Amino acid sequence: MKRGNVIKPILPILGLTLTLLSCNKASEQAHGVIKVPSQIITVNEPTDKMAEIINNSDLAIDEKQGNISVYNHYASNFIIAIDPGHQAKGNFELEPIGPGASQSKAKVASGTCGVSTKVPEYKLTLEVSLKLREELLARGYNVFIIRETDDVNISNRERTVMATEARADIFVRIHADGSENSSINGILTICPTIHNPYISQLYVQSRALSDYILNAMVAVTGAKKRGVSEVDNMSGINWSTIPVTIIEMGLMTNPTEDKLMQTEEYQQKLVIGIADGIEQYFIRNDIVY
Repeated sequence: MKRGNVIKPILPILGLTLTLLSCNKASEQAHGVIKVPSQIITVNEPTDKMAEIINNSDLAIDEKQGNISVYNHYASNFIIAIDPGHQAKGNFELEPIGPGASQSKAKVASGTCGVSTKVPEYKLTLEVSLKLREELLARGYNVFIIRETDDVNISNRERTVMATEARADIFVRIHADGSENSSINGILTICPTIHNPYISQLYVQSRALSDYILNAMVAVTGAKKRGVSEVDNMSGINWSTIPVTIIEMGLMTNPTEDKLMQTEEYQQKLVIGIADGIEQYFIRNDIVY
């Protein structure tokens, strides 16, 4: 299987990072390259697009799942930015929630904590994000990850800037949820509203990305589907210049789900679900640049 590339930061700019691209993305985009990802295709899901990919790709059989797997070199044209939500220490200085906004919010919080495991959210999000990076690399994608350690100080706005500087195609923000009601459980994704005053032009793509990832995660994990929440007040969405979604993987305030999200087996299911959803987003939307 063709592996993708880790996008490595090389230059500090404005306290962030500028990134060296390994696949000459800027040049490719300028020439209108049609970008099609690698795709896991089940034999009972034929479409014209899938047939086209099968005819132009290397095939392999997944012995455990019985699926036809297509490893296509076009996946290397995509860059996926992953943001492991939160960090060890919150930064409660204020920043605008979007370009030109009068409303401000804390730059970044440390997140919630497992009611049973006592594991903080920022550790869980990083652990899952690193696994997701490996899965996407194995599928042939290029990956840029916002942080690889808990000891950082990166605001929500700065995270979106980093994804933009990396020339990523999509921005996937990994989080876990919390609630005063400990019985609530399940997976939720978040995107901007159609009338978002900052990035309404990204609504259709962001909503599609959120839907595909949510549906794929629920299919793989069997978790409760809590739906897609559309919001206008999240700086980690409003400052984005590319399609963006926030994934709430489960409730850390639910004792059962908290414990489940700490298991290797379930984390891998979460990762597979996210990666499957990303691939479905690219292939079914016929993304063209």
